[in-house]
Amino acid sequence: MHPVTRPPMPTRQRSGIRGAAALAAAALLAACATATPLPEAGSPAARLYAQRCGACHAVPHPKRLDFARWQATLKLMEERMAQRGLPPLSPEERRTLLAYLRRNAR
Repeated sequence: MHPVTRPPMPTRQRSGIRGAAALAAAALLAACATATPLPEAGSPAARLYAQRCGACHAVPHPKRLDFARWQATLKLMEERMAQRGLPPLSPEERRTLLAYLRRNAR
């Protein structure tokens, strides 16, 4: 007797399963990212960080990166904001965010 074999899963279905797994992983990371309160909670800088960065994704704790990596990350995020047609950071917002991240980075 021959074993019953299933036809291979269609590519579209595999992509959907991978996408669902990626979303689940992102949701888990998002939950972990904000488990610890932000430093300087309630300050204008912390509120700006939560507002501008949290508009697109979970807000990571500043201690996750050192300041040099935050500088590179902020530059990358500004490029992505422009690609998505989001309003750019003003020079003052950029200074405030960088100062906040400098004070609170790893």
